[in-house]
Amino acid sequence: MVRRLPVWAISTAVAVGLTALAAWSCWQRWQLVSASPFPLGVDGYFYPIQLRAVLEHGALAYPASPLAFYLLAPFAALTDPITGAKLGAALLGAAIAFPAYGVGARLGGGRGAGLVAAALATTSVGSMYLTVEFVKNGVGLTVALAALWLALRATEQPSRARIAAALAGLVAAYATHKMAAAIVGLVAIPAALAALADRGLLRGRRLIYAAGAALAGVVALLAVSVAAPARLLSLADAGLLRGLFSATPRWTAPALARPTGDLALGHDALLGLGLALVAIALRVRAARRPPGERSPAQPGAVTAASWPLLVLAIAIGLPFLAVSDGQGLGFRLRIAAFVPAALAAAICARAALARFAHRDALLAALAVVLAVARQPDDSLEGVVITHPALITATQALTGHVPPGVTLIVPERHIAFMVAWYTRTPVALQPDGIAPVQRYRLLPLHFIRAGSALDRQLLAARAAPGVIPPLGVHPRHANGLVLVAESTWTWLLAQLPPADRAYFAAWPTI
Repeated sequence: MVRRLPVWAISTAVAVGLTALAAWSCWQRWQLVSASPFPLGVDGYFYPIQLRAVLEHGALAYPASPLAFYLLAPFAALTDPITGAKLGAALLGAAIAFPAYGVGARLGGGRGAGLVAAALATTSVGSMYLTVEFVKNGVGLTVALAALWLALRATEQPSRARIAAALAGLVAAYATHKMAAAIVGLVAIPAALAALADRGLLRGRRLIYAAGAALAGVVALLAVSVAAPARLLSLADAGLLRGLFSATPRWTAPALARPTGDLALGHDALLGLGLALVAIALRVRAARRPPGERSPAQPGAVTAASWPLLVLAIAIGLPFLAVSDGQGLGFRLRIAAFVPAALAAAICARAALARFAHRDALLAALAVVLAVARQPDDSLEGVVITHPALITATQALTGHVPPGVTLIVPERHIAFMVAWYTRTPVALQPDGIAPVQRYRLLPLHFIRAGSALDRQLLAARAAPGVIPPLGVHPRHANGLVLVAESTWTWLLAQLPPADRAYFAAWPTI
């Protein structure tokens, strides 16, 4: 006969294990982001700019979902905006272990399933990638799982305190990131409705109240669509669903399909797809058993919460998901595939091991194996690392930009870098900015070495009556060039028709 451990001993062991997992992951993430003294990622400088604005003025510099930056602000206050953004990203990204465990334990019916979910989510290459490239998204997923845990907890034993905490979690997810808000809404709302139905509360007058609350939610989303579409999830974001699927299948389910080779970021999308299909098959099989042979029914809220997650895991893993656009929704979903994959593993564990007496012990051992075997590499493929020469060139702009000018920069990455070092207003497009207030900043990638524009920029330096372009790159005359708007007009006039049309259209990345 196997002697059971006391509950307090099990709880302590779980808490220690989760803390060790999160601490180890945080250390790995910190080693990755601190390898360079400069921000990493395509939006690397965006986060220090926002944190500097919060510390100096108490408000964001650019419209965005605000809560993530206020969560990062204490780390910036203790260090500096660049270091604080990195430290906060590492800590809050690794902290996903705790809510992943909480949600996984409820969906999987035990501590073992929660540990498997925590191990899969924390050691994911996609989660590490978010810590470097898309900090707000990584923080948002941690907040989203915390909100789901609070929501599922409130459905078990409703109380005023638990319901208030669940509502606070929903608001926090909504204020942190649009994807976090979407995931929480997709899962928590069906769970809440199922919990009300289980208690017989969706009848008569209460049904009318629920319908009224749903209508009020739609009205609120419409109001957000008009008032703050760039900051919070709104109905305007439904347009992202257009073009979500492609006619060309990619059977390896990469995160991003590039001409130079696919960006894989692990195989969480395929893992989630497989686990979700297995979980559904096991549920169908269990439902066909005679009533006396079936496992005890799980709470309706858990069932209602699990189905959207399984569908999401399948949708993300489909080979027809469009992932050729680095700004597209398909790419963002594939990066976040570890969340539904981890929770699908918990759901699958419940369906597969419902009758196994030592299920939690077996799953806990599996979680340890996963935590050890899935350690990410020291370097991540696809991370944008800025060349030091470009940083030197950007810093050299200080003092050369006339006051009251807005710099029009065709690359988002460079635009944020310029805004950080020079505190100059920047924009990707010239629309809405008076010509007298515009200066163009042309990187070599935009100019294209050897092009007609490249040659004319050199010629303009000696052309009479033309404000000479200013090259600030230490290694190339046209590596990064500051151009007055009048000079830009002159340059376009010197170009062949085809080149003139291309550059006048001002393509941005």
